[in-house]
Amino acid sequence: MKYTPTIGLEIHVQLATKSKMFCRCDNDAENKEPNTVVCPLCMGFPGVLPVTNEIAVEWGVKTALALGCEINKFQRFDRKNYFYPDLPKAYQISQFYFPVGEHGKVKVDYLAPDRKTKKEFEVGITRLHLEEDAGKSIHDKDATLVDYNRCGTPLAEIVTEPDISSPEEARAFLQELQRIVRGLGVSHADMEKGQLRVDANISVRPEGQKEFGTKVEVKNMNSFKFIEQALNHEMERQIKILEDGGKIDQETRGWDEKTSTTISQRGKEGSIDYRYFPEPDLPPIVLDDKQIGEWQKVLSAVLPSDLRNQAEGYGLSYDRVCELQDKNELLGFVETMKSSKDLDASLVANFPGLDVEFYKWASKEKPSNTVLRKVSEAVIKGEDLEKAISEIKVMGEDEAKNIVEEVLQANNEAVEQFKSGESKVLGFLTGQVMAKSKGQADPALVQQILQELLTK
Repeated sequence: MKYTPTIGLEIHVQLATKSKMFCRCDNDAENKEPNTVVCPLCMGFPGVLPVTNEIAVEWGVKTALALGCEINKFQRFDRKNYFYPDLPKAYQISQFYFPVGEHGKVKVDYLAPDRKTKKEFEVGITRLHLEEDAGKSIHDKDATLVDYNRCGTPLAEIVTEPDISSPEEARAFLQELQRIVRGLGVSHADMEKGQLRVDANISVRPEGQKEFGTKVEVKNMNSFKFIEQALNHEMERQIKILEDGGKIDQETRGWDEKTSTTISQRGKEGSIDYRYFPEPDLPPIVLDDKQIGEWQKVLSAVLPSDLRNQAEGYGLSYDRVCELQDKNELLGFVETMKSSKDLDASLVANFPGLDVEFYKWASKEKPSNTVLRKVSEAVIKGEDLEKAISEIKVMGEDEAKNIVEEVLQANNEAVEQFKSGESKVLGFLTGQVMAKSKGQADPALVQQILQELLTK
């Protein structure tokens, strides 16, 4: 029997604001001593009053817009009540009834593992809301210690619809989300540092069955690779249970990267009553169409899907576009192509990050790749373009012909192979000439001379 997986994600994105969500503490606690980036407010002392970080609200709205959400003009913070050692107030300030945005949709395209095929799918976004982070419990063999440095860090929590149909798609969506928030400049989104944290809900059901199977939550995944591995493992585990006539338990499981398995952490729980009620110390956030429109305008310049579409529009193949994206060179490519007409897209992609004048010279003169590489290396080091061009020695035709003749005399066997129909030896002979000329010969000219001499 074939089975269909269903996956939904809950993602916490740590916003890279200078200060925390509701106080003026430094929001960068990396490599800081425990409990040193704190104040009475984020430590939960009595009588303190929070103040909403305006930039966090702006970045939350921009992220929601990038995810296709409808923005709520009226937003409100609520108290989410629960006790845990790393939550000093015994409640978390979050958004429940009136979040930043809802009902979004993201189109995701990605390069399949074969590095050739373009795949596409859509993911619905249930909601995006803002909240403050809790602290961090550190478990030692003798005790559990608490570091409150992270308390109050602004988070954007993103909840997807159960629209993801494979671990491969889950990974692709998360990678796209990382590119989106980095492109917007709202988060560094480094998974290893906890700046992008993911919980995944996964279930399987027999193909054709409309009703979803029993979902299992998977936690503790700190890389895209582990997310895909964990979901693949959990999918196979659930299928095996069903095939053996068993029943899936609704539970929370953690990913153990050492054993490459998921491990049960908590059994089925009922709905937790967080006793949400409006945060009495914070006024509601009220936005207007003009402000939302201003934030909307900046999106098209940085959304990765738009950049990929523009790059394809300039004639680059999709796999080449994704290669530039993986090297963080796609934005530079698109901006360069926009800056001047009639530029060669392949040339700009092969020699990224250079001045437009380099591309104009290369398009006009059509030098060999050897010359292009040497000039580009000189320009990257800070040398003037005209000076770099003048200093690159390019071997003349007569000198090149002399070296070709020497190579042919030294490789009689290869010459005979070419004359008997083995044209692939032409590449070998070209390589020999380029080596003997120390890269100063023009490869195109070398091949032309070889053809002429070998076909006499």
